Amino acid sequence: MKKLTSYKVIGLSIVLSVFIYSTLGILANGLPYFYKGKKVKDDISVTGSSSMEFTSDLIVWSASFSKKDMNLKTAYAQIKNDKKTIKAYLISKGVKEDEITFKSIDINKEYYYKSRYNNDGDKVDSEKIFNGYSLTQYLGVSSTNVNLLEGVANEVTDLIEQEININSFAPDYYYSHLGDLKIEMIEAAAKDGLLRAETAVKGGGGFLGDLLETSIGVFQILGKNSEDSFSWGGTLNTKNKYKTAFVNVKQRYAIN
Repeated sequence: MKKLTSYKVIGLSIVLSVFIYSTLGILANGLPYFYKGKKVKDDISVTGSSSMEFTSDLIVWSASFSKKDMNLKTAYAQIKNDKKTIKAYLISKGVKEDEITFKSIDINKEYYYKSRYNNDGDKVDSEKIFNGYSLTQYLGVSSTNVNLLEGVANEVTDLIEQEININSFAPDYYYSHLGDLKIEMIEAAAKDGLLRAETAVKGGGGFLGDLLETSIGVFQILGKNSEDSFSWGGTLNTKNKYKTAFVNVKQRYAIN
């Protein structure tokens, strides 16, 4: 009987030991999780935005002109003469000489194929025949006098009446103070985000704390009233004189 009682005591001791060990393990692992929610600081994330309309102050216009002749020397002399005429025309319209840039001349040999047929109408062969030298030269004009150059670009085809084969391309429009505009817009977007955060937190009876994180989105520069759309890497419209810029600033604030 004594031995049996000893075994019961030993068994009871083992059970109690396992129970106590398990309980301590649960408490040890459970307490940090229980208090975890209280240690996390509340915060709020907002997105501020700003948009500004502006007018381009720099225009870049380009055109090309060409000549064709069976003799290369003759074609070259003709295109040089056209270059002088075009330059004089631009200067007469008010374009400054240092705003005009002429690029190198592209020279191409042109050919056509003449086919020969037999009496049955079947093609026998074809002959490659030289059709002359085609010379093309490009010019570019960059000016801050946007309205003036717009008019010149529209009227330059009048030179066709002087037997100058000129092709005018649509101009590109830029803004020389874009860097300053971006800084101004970032500041405005950040203030907009701060106001949103303050309004939301105050409305809920809280107090806005420190700024924890912020990031600036890509700039979207679209033509005013155009069909341009936002893109992941940012949009830069160059075909419209009047533009609208957009930017977002994401912010995360602590809530006290």
